[in-house]
Amino acid sequence: MPRLLRTLVLSLGAALLIGRDALGQEPEGAWKSKPTAQWNDRDAKEVLADSPWVKHVTPQHLRDLSPDERRAGGNMQAGIGPGVGLAGIGLFGSRREAQALKRAYARPTPDAVVVRWESGPVRAAERIAGAPAAAVDDACYAIVVYGIPVPRRWNLANELKGVAYLKRYGKKDLKPWRVEILRGDAGLATVVYLFPRSVEIAWRDGSVEFVAQIDRLFLEQFFELEDMRLMGHLEI
Repeated sequence: MPRLLRTLVLSLGAALLIGRDALGQEPEGAWKSKPTAQWNDRDAKEVLADSPWVKHVTPQHLRDLSPDERRAGGNMQAGIGPGVGLAGIGLFGSRREAQALKRAYARPTPDAVVVRWESGPVRAAERIAGAPAAAVDDACYAIVVYGIPVPRRWNLANELKGVAYLKRYGKKDLKPWRVEILRGDAGLATVVYLFPRSVEIAWRDGSVEFVAQIDRLFLEQFFELEDMRLMGHLEI
C-alpha cells in the first residue's frame, strides 16, 4: 500500500474512533476498565447478559429413582418415573414395548436458566439496568438461579441445601448456610444459595464449581476467579 494511502487510512480510522468516543459510543466490554460508579446502562446490560459472574446453564435430567431409593431417601414421591402401560410390559409385542418404553422415559431438554454470582459488580449492574434481583445477605457469597421450575414441597429449601456445594481444587467442599426459594409465575422460581464468607475463597483457588440439584434437575457451572476481577480486585 502506498505510504500516502496508508496514512490516509490510519487517519480516517483514528478520526472514527475519536468521533465514536465523542458521541459516547464506547466499545463493547468497556465496563471492564471502569469502576462500577461510572457504568452506564449499556455496561450494566452487558454484565448481566454475559460476564464472568453471569452464566446461562442448561440443567440436566437425573434418572428416575427406584422405590427402594425413594424409601431410603425418606421421600416416596421423589423421582417417580412415568408408567409404561400394558404395551411397556410386552403384552402387545416387542415393537410396541420398545415404543412404550421410549415414550415413557423421554425427557424434553430443560430450558436454560441464568446463574448469577451476586457480587458487587452484579448488584451494581442490576440497579443501573433496573433488572430483577434477589435480596441477598452481604455476609455470604451468594449464587442465585433464576427462572427454574421448582415443585411445591414441604422442607424443600432444606433438601436443596443438602445437595448443593461450591467445589475448589484440593479443598473441602463449601456447603450453603441457607437456601431461599422465591416463587414466581408459571411454576418458575428464583433459588438463592448463601455460602458463609467465613470460609475464604481466594484468587489463588483458580476456579470454583457450583453444583446443585433442584428436584430432578442437576446443575453445574465453573466460575473462573481470574476473570472475576474488576479494577484489580477480586469481586465475589
